[in-house]
Amino acid sequence: MIRKSLMLAYAGGAYFLSLAALLYIMGFLANFGVPKGISDGEVGPFWRAILIDAGLIGLFGLHHSITARISFKRWWTKFIPAPIERATYLYMTAIMTGVLVYFWQPIPFTIWRVDAPLASGLIIAAYIGVWTMMSAATFHFGHFGFLGLAQAWQNFRQSPPKSSDMTARYLYALVRHPISLGWMTAPFVTPHLTAGHVVFAASTFAYIMLATPFEEADLIEELGDTYRDYRKRVPTFLPFLKKHQAPAKVSESASFTRD
Repeated sequence: MIRKSLMLAYAGGAYFLSLAALLYIMGFLANFGVPKGISDGEVGPFWRAILIDAGLIGLFGLHHSITARISFKRWWTKFIPAPIERATYLYMTAIMTGVLVYFWQPIPFTIWRVDAPLASGLIIAAYIGVWTMMSAATFHFGHFGFLGLAQAWQNFRQSPPKSSDMTARYLYALVRHPISLGWMTAPFVTPHLTAGHVVFAASTFAYIMLATPFEEADLIEELGDTYRDYRKRVPTFLPFLKKHQAPAKVSESASFTRD
């Protein structure tokens, strides 16, 4: 029982640390309310900053791509107990977030700046809306499981995972990867867009384009024809490109994303 309690506490720490890291990235991109924003720090040579920043995004993405794959999890859970596998991944993600922020090189060259209070306020509201959409997407397939807490709680209570059905509705009826769409969109939704925002967005876009086929291959391996049918009906990132049919049911334990 002590071991299970420790696992639960470990997962709880990962949950709150993940929320803190997410809030920090929100402030980082907005350049507001955090010790270091995307335009803060000593400005160095332009091309060196681009290479370092793109490399940091690539390093972050490499961690995500490797540790989120089914093949890695099969190996990883030989050493890390399954109830805290997701929590351990989230601790690693928080560390990588810290590395990204700490070593980020500012590129404060202005692309656009909106100073009108009303227009600026609307842009900020839209920015908050993007992050709200991304957060809402996690609840569709299990917010607490996505952030590693449900697995440890089920282990603590000695209860099996819930086997209820979910459908590809709401955000997942519009696009297959709403969280990835949010990551690609958020850097641009700012009253003061800098070259640093563009580098962040471009690097994130490149990573998502490279990683999504591998993510979907895992989903096909896990869900088979159910996901193949879903992929035919629902576009990857841009809504309304295809006609939608009745949503297909899948098990709640199998999510449509590994973001």
